[in-house]
Amino acid sequence: MVSSRKRGRQEMEAVEPTPEPPKEITMLDRIRNMWEFAALTQYIFTFGRAVKIDENLDTEDLRTFTSPISRIYLTATSPEIFDEYTRRQYVARAPERNPFGVEEEPAKFLDFDTFTKIRVLQQLTQWTMVNPDRIRDRMEEKKDTEQAVWRIEPFGWDSEDRTYILLDDNRLYRQTEPPPPPAPTPKPKKNSKKAKAAQRASKRRKVAEAVESETEAADESMVGETVGEIKEDDGLGGMKWECIAVSYQDYTSFLATIEKSRDPNEKILWKRLSEDVLPILEKQEEARQRKAAQKARELQNLEKLATAKRSSRIAGKMEMQKHEEETREAERKRLAELSMAKKEQEKWLKLEKERESRMVTREQRLKEREARRILHEEELANLSEDSKKIDAGAGRLSERHLKAEIEKKKQALEELAEEEDWIFDCICGAYGQIDDGTHINALE
Repeated sequence: MVSSRKRGRQEMEAVEPTPEPPKEITMLDRIRNMWEFAALTQYIFTFGRAVKIDENLDTEDLRTFTSPISRIYLTATSPEIFDEYTRRQYVARAPERNPFGVEEEPAKFLDFDTFTKIRVLQQLTQWTMVNPDRIRDRMEEKKDTEQAVWRIEPFGWDSEDRTYILLDDNRLYRQTEPPPPPAPTPKPKKNSKKAKAAQRASKRRKVAEAVESETEAADESMVGETVGEIKEDDGLGGMKWECIAVSYQDYTSFLATIEKSRDPNEKILWKRLSEDVLPILEKQEEARQRKAAQKARELQNLEKLATAKRSSRIAGKMEMQKHEEETREAERKRLAELSMAKKEQEKWLKLEKERESRMVTREQRLKEREARRILHEEELANLSEDSKKIDAGAGRLSERHLKAEIEKKKQALEELAEEEDWIFDCICGAYGQIDDGTHINALE
């Protein structure tokens, strides 16, 4: 049922939602959305080691990576002539995009805006690929199959068939193809109603054009300049290049937008990002938070030191105490190491003495066994002689008793012969006839 009362202005303003203000695009956002910046960071990640660029370089701080990137192309020159040398390269290879000018003194690279610097550095990295074999020779991947990992393939697509690309530093970009050109409008047939209407409209336009010709002529140059700026070729052929996610928070926000999507492409994209990328970023985020917490503690300590009103005498005393503490700690560590070394030396000396003692004992035992063997052989020989006398009828012992003594001596000799004459003697203290069925190795 339709309400009989009209709502007032205040009620309408309360019901109608207030549109959210557009997000302000920061300079960092503009830099991240440059395809040249993406290509530059990917080059550093892939070929940085080959061209001697620090792998821990912060690619979002131009102040830290401008200098080493500039040296990529200057293997045979010095940084002092970078501007002139780079201008020559632009004049020879891309004169229409030369930012250094044609004056006698080239423009300074350090005076360029951030975006021009990025374009120049990215162009230099491209020119290093004119002779790709020089880069290949410095890379660890030598085979063609191994070098295939240098290529960046599409990571996924969304419901609008926009392509998502994941770079090696876990930046997620989106590439949107340019819209197709509009189809040509068919001309109406002669003597038809549309043709007559078009003729009448043409006459009206001619009258209007005669009146407004001066105004259009005045505005033509301004419109041409605006269109020229809009349609300036950025090297992508009309495609749109956007940075979608860099940090862990960026990824979680983006994944929330496609988590409940029914589109097959977005389901696959959500699954791959959640399983392959998000765990890595979680670890990086934890490390970043620990680093930030440590930095915050350090800043807090610095603030405490700055706000505290300590005199130079107290500061000097603290420094002296710190130095004394470090000296005591170093001395304590030195004495502990010296004590440990002495104990280790005493241990080995003790083991060596014990080993020498065991060697003497073993030699004595061998001599005793040899003496017993000689005595047993002598007694056996005497018994054999008595046996011969019994046979001749001149023996003193009975034959049975004599045979028992002979067997006893023979058995004693056999036992001596069966005794193993090896001893395992290691400097670690292991000693004796150790036989557990495994190989035995002595320490050296």
